[in-house]
Amino acid sequence: MVEPEDIALWRALQPLKSVAVWLMTGAHPDDEWSGFLAWLKFGRGVQTVYACATRGEGGQNALGPERGRILGALRSREMERAAAELDLAVQWLGAGPGHGEDDPIVDFGFSRSAEDTLRRWGETLLVERLVAVILAVRPDALSPTFLDVPGQHGHHRAVTRCSFRSAEIAAAAGWRVRLLYLPAFSGAGGSYDDREAPPPETVRVDLGAGCAALGAGWAELGERSRRCHATQGMGRDVPPGPLPFALHRCDGVGEAVPLEGVPHGVGDLAGLLAAGAAARALRAIDAAIAGAMAAFPDRSAVAAALHRGLAALDRLVLPAGAEDIGRRLALKRRQIGRAAAVALGIGATLAPGALRTGATAMAGLTVQGNARAKLRLPAGWRESADTFVVPFDGPAFGTLRDGFDPLGGNDPLGVALRWTHAGSDGALVADPVERIAVAPAVEVRVLPERVVRRLASATPVLVELEGAVAPASWPVSGRCGGRLLLDLPAGRLDLEPAGVRLARSGAVALVAPASAALLRAAIAIDPGARVGVVATETDATLDWLRQLDIDAVAIDDATLAAGDLGRWSTLLVGVFGFGQRPALRAHRGRLLTWIAAGGSLVTLYHRPGDGWDDGHTPPRPITLGSPSLRWRATDPAAPVTPLRPEHRLLSWPNAIGPGDWAGWVRERGLYFARDWDAAYVPLLEVADSGEAPFRGALLAADIGRGRHVHVALALHHQFTALVPGAFRLLANLVARPA
Repeated sequence: MVEPEDIALWRALQPLKSVAVWLMTGAHPDDEWSGFLAWLKFGRGVQTVYACATRGEGGQNALGPERGRILGALRSREMERAAAELDLAVQWLGAGPGHGEDDPIVDFGFSRSAEDTLRRWGETLLVERLVAVILAVRPDALSPTFLDVPGQHGHHRAVTRCSFRSAEIAAAAGWRVRLLYLPAFSGAGGSYDDREAPPPETVRVDLGAGCAALGAGWAELGERSRRCHATQGMGRDVPPGPLPFALHRCDGVGEAVPLEGVPHGVGDLAGLLAAGAAARALRAIDAAIAGAMAAFPDRSAVAAALHRGLAALDRLVLPAGAEDIGRRLALKRRQIGRAAAVALGIGATLAPGALRTGATAMAGLTVQGNARAKLRLPAGWRESADTFVVPFDGPAFGTLRDGFDPLGGNDPLGVALRWTHAGSDGALVADPVERIAVAPAVEVRVLPERVVRRLASATPVLVELEGAVAPASWPVSGRCGGRLLLDLPAGRLDLEPAGVRLARSGAVALVAPASAALLRAAIAIDPGARVGVVATETDATLDWLRQLDIDAVAIDDATLAAGDLGRWSTLLVGVFGFGQRPALRAHRGRLLTWIAAGGSLVTLYHRPGDGWDDGHTPPRPITLGSPSLRWRATDPAAPVTPLRPEHRLLSWPNAIGPGDWAGWVRERGLYFARDWDAAYVPLLEVADSGEAPFRGALLAADIGRGRHVHVALALHHQFTALVPGAFRLLANLVARPA
């Protein structure tokens, strides 16, 4: 078995093999070609950079209810962890610290076209930022991750289109990307539906080939990285055997391997210079790197060889006009320093704990090995012995960063390590164990942050306010048990922020206003409905039902297995329920018996992969549409036509009319049913502009004395946005059958 220390050293040595740079561009975290990036970095030693347009804030979340900005923060951190597995640098092109939280380049949800995406993002803005990345990174090769073809996500198409345009502009500005690549494979699958054939293959890589040092193939290493994208449910097992990965080089030239003809080793750079001291120094550096590779896993010999390389770098004086060589060598110096630190057992652990403006914090610094350590502090912070002070007037900030560098220096707080070995100096920057966040001196919290009440509800509106006095604009009418009693009129009320706080999800944090949004609307309920909710981690429907004064309780697995289901008139299965609650599948027979006896089963939004078996999960067969691009209405204002307006689900206790479809966000829905058993009646017709209408958004079937209702509408997004019509429809869905 290979020891972990040897694996770390082997990984640190591989990037020393090449001075080539590959820039990959994509729209979202998890768009990257992970297996190919593993081959590039660890098989060839190529410096790899991923330029990502958005934080993925509009994507799905398979782990919890977080959506919007906090989901973007989660996915950003997942991207960093995935990148660390691949020794991959990341540059963010959209909203975040560098561009502002109101930046237009965000994941706004699915888009059917590049034109729609670029209209929202701003084509000029995206191109400008891509050009800036190209001029900073100076890549030898560039590859967008998806094709710009009909049937592909508009975000992907926009990035691909702008990537090539940016390469043209960068060439005029002083840097020509030598090689442009496209995937020579379709992006069609469970989500997308490429309607044009991919370009012809010019080169391929076998990602199934084994990496002896790590005991895995390149594709398997890529999947280890992809598993870090946990909110998206990424990562899969890779079967043994060849796994070809095909690329199209855009000039049509065939290659034995990608990047053919591009200088790789430091020794290749020597061939770009006239004979002399600089060329000899470059060959000495190359020989030192080769010596370190050959000496592995002898850590002492590896360290000695690497420090010979650092000494040669210290002696090197490049001639005028060799700026590009100098840039590549600056990166190589950092990479050699990291590898030498691993060989020598040098490192640092920095765990400062929770930070707050105006507070003193312990550094939590432990240094490994024979190195000199110095804290790197943000401007204005003061160090004192083993502590430091965060100034009162410094800004609070969360865990989002402008980019990620696997060589360190990603946080404003860090540790600079220096050491001397074999007559030459090495350096390394160590980051904290987790991204730091700084809370304001006084955090203000408002709970709950979303409130809905019926016009007829006598349930008081109570909010908890910590850390501040309620602004004068809040309709406070008294106090109850330490909470504020608010007088909520009909309509929506967005409370003025009472301060700011850090919104946290695990180790991820964002600075957020301490405010709340409240809705009082005309929502009728069935007072006799008794609802059991098979809850999941991804939705909060149980809480919404309770806020509507509906008798609703959570159902555990033991109850599904042997409890008395007859006490409930309706069982509601939450988003992704059959995937996240296997007991539903295990005890399907009990559900069918309960339905036949008069129960109403409501299944919310599911994807084909969420434990959904078309012929066995629902009481009667329902086939969910795939790829999802074909079976979704992306426009939240897409017309909705009732097919059976008199049906109980659309008429009682609320008469669902045109106004209930107003104000929706994100999209109407997706994974609409494609086919269904004759027992089901489609109740709605939904269509994006210029698209054929769908009838699989809301299906109902009478089964025995009960019924099954399947909902493919994106209700969970509407609840969070406090859309009145979504709550009115929810009240109908959980009402007792006739």
